Amino acid sequence: MAAGGTLIAVALAALAGLGIASALWGGGWVWPHGTDTVVRVLGGLLHGHPGRGLPPDQLRQVAGPVPAYACIAAAELVLLTGALTTAVLAVRYRRPGDARGGMATRREAEQALGLRQLRAGRAVIRPDRYPSRGNRGRLLSTGGDVARRRAHRSGARPDSGSTTPRPSTSTSRPTARSEKES
Repeated sequence: MAAGGTLIAVALAALAGLGIASALWGGGWVWPHGTDTVVRVLGGLLHGHPGRGLPPDQLRQVAGPVPAYACIAAAELVLLTGALTTAVLAVRYRRPGDARGGMATRREAEQALGLRQLRAGRAVIRPDRYPSRGNRGRLLSTGGDVARRRAHRSGARPDSGSTTPRPSTSTSRPTARSEKES
């Protein structure tokens, strides 16, 4: 079905190119009427005789071979560019099998829930990274998890009394005092 649609689109682009060339450099716009005439005109184009198969009154209006084939090539190029642009847009916005198809981005989740709710629900959202306190000993861990935990704990400040790991997205807030006050 796609091959048939492609073939029809290519044929119509060739006929449009012939019509444009005839309108610009010939005696006026030409377009074949009827399926038999279309087939004969396309056969003439393939054999190097633009306009073959057209009725005599339209045959006089056909442009020469150079402008005809130049316009046909331009029409086919426009068709190809449009098809490729449509395909790229379709692939970019509709990827079959993409796991992110129904998932919110980080920014969308933060806008919808707020940072406080996301941090409160992190054990539910990412149980592999933030296990609940009761499940910490029961979960199997890989060497990478142990290394991450050790690296995260070693990055804790010595003046803070807490030894629980902090999320990597936390940022320190600047003090509210200005230089004049200090």
